[in-house]
Amino acid sequence: MIRFGWCFTLLLSGFMLSAATAEDLSSQVWPTSRGNFAATGTSPKGLADELALQWETKTIEAIESAPVSDGKHVFVVDVMGGMEALSLETGDSLWRHELDTGFVASPSLYLPQNISQSIGAVNVLDSGDLPEETAPLTPEEIEAWAETQAPVLVSGDVEGNVVAWDPASGEQLWKGLTDGEISASPSFYVLRKQGASGEVELQPRALVTSQDGSLYCYAMSSGEPIWKYETGDQIRCGASIGDGKTYLGGCDGGLHVVDLTTGKASRSAIPLGGPTGSTPAIRDGKLFVPIMDGVLYAFAPESDSDAEVDPAWEYSDPDRSQEYRGSVAVNVDVVIVTSRNKTVDAIDRATGKLRWRVTLKRRADASPVIAGDDVWIASTDGRLLRLSVDSGEEKWNFEIRGAFIGEPAIVGDRLVIADDEGVIRSFGPK
Repeated sequence: MIRFGWCFTLLLSGFMLSAATAEDLSSQVWPTSRGNFAATGTSPKGLADELALQWETKTIEAIESAPVSDGKHVFVVDVMGGMEALSLETGDSLWRHELDTGFVASPSLYLPQNISQSIGAVNVLDSGDLPEETAPLTPEEIEAWAETQAPVLVSGDVEGNVVAWDPASGEQLWKGLTDGEISASPSFYVLRKQGASGEVELQPRALVTSQDGSLYCYAMSSGEPIWKYETGDQIRCGASIGDGKTYLGGCDGGLHVVDLTTGKASRSAIPLGGPTGSTPAIRDGKLFVPIMDGVLYAFAPESDSDAEVDPAWEYSDPDRSQEYRGSVAVNVDVVIVTSRNKTVDAIDRATGKLRWRVTLKRRADASPVIAGDDVWIASTDGRLLRLSVDSGEEKWNFEIRGAFIGEPAIVGDRLVIADDEGVIRSFGPK
């Protein structure tokens, strides 16, 4: 028997998504700043050839992070502590909090319909203490359990506060505390383990990185700290999840691999040769992470041994040293990376060779996003660019007076983006 170790009262039906396949769901929602918990920055479906501005909403302060969405609502945070929920359809405000802090990281949404054993979803993992006779979970059992769950919005601020919210009402559910600024979106997973009563439980957990150099794991039911993993230096990236592990880089110049069932390192950190603030992207057994010194690595770590791990390939500009601050976007063919030197590079995913380059008027602090056949670039000169993923050819642009600091969210047939003047815009089919 599986005992449901965590269950809130179900929220308003408007905040629950209908059942969908993993691919269908991944194109309907944008639950975290990188689009999914493998941090690929990719939506499988593209947007209409002709787009129109559907609505724009002015908030109070600058927004430097990406919106997130459950497919019906948009959630944004600003640099002075504002947190707001908007209707995806109209842009109307549903609720707003003014907090005594500030946000540079997007919040993340724990969505029950996103619980799956597939990469990029809220993964379900088995701990090592399960009785030998415990049968593997079936997709039907996961779906049945997910129907007992409710969405939760989790935020992290510049003072190190971690707060879980009811996304329907904005009510605070619990609060935790780290010792440093939180600079990246939280991630989630579900651990199946034997509880204190001896029964097998499913326990949702939240992962939060902090500039105090630690990765924190919290119980989603209460905010109780479960474990803490220390790297020894600042962490500015998020924790990407795949194959029962989380991968995170840091200012210590190492790629850390942490076993999510124990909270301990599954191997020694893989040397990167320099610090990184980029969230590693996981796709098809490979992991892609750039460092600030201008090198993009592709790794395929296949074991938990402490043997040296050579990159599958590495890319650096042969003519001019670059500085990579953002995360990459990766699809089946290419890895897109932007630099502080105003370049957008498409790197062949298999070989690590440069396919094309676009030079911007000003740099893009926001990480790139791929949707179908398009790459979306939001730059500090206030331009939102739509480039061909195959060639880099510009297909469309939109320009504002301010600057884009955070990347867009791709939600169904819409693109939603916020700027440094606190304006949130939604684009969709004409």
